[in-house]
Amino acid sequence: MNKVRWLYHVLAANVTLADSYAPDAFVQEGYIHCSFRDEVVNSARLYFPAGAALRVLQIDPRLVGCELRVVETPRGKMPHLHGRIPRAAIVGQWTLDQLERGEPPDDISG
Repeated sequence: MNKVRWLYHVLAANVTLADSYAPDAFVQEGYIHCSFRDEVVNSARLYFPAGAALRVLQIDPRLVGCELRVVETPRGKMPHLHGRIPRAAIVGQWTLDQLERGEPPDDISG
């Protein structure tokens, strides 16, 4: 049995999700920054102001339908999605507090 890690993407809590999602930076960069669970809280703290209302999308990488590259960054290996995230690939939405408590599991059995 193979294990696949969830991907996570942090966004402002008030962002409305349509049939697919990409942040504004996608147009300039050509990819969507994601994190693995062990780095998502640090990513949120690095890129968003303290106290910002945030939510974290939990993404099933098997359902994204676009290229996924795990690249070396100054913060370690980070996943980048080279396409929009389809709504069907978003399998959960979490708060940073929930992730700090260890929710959800870090991998998918499959």
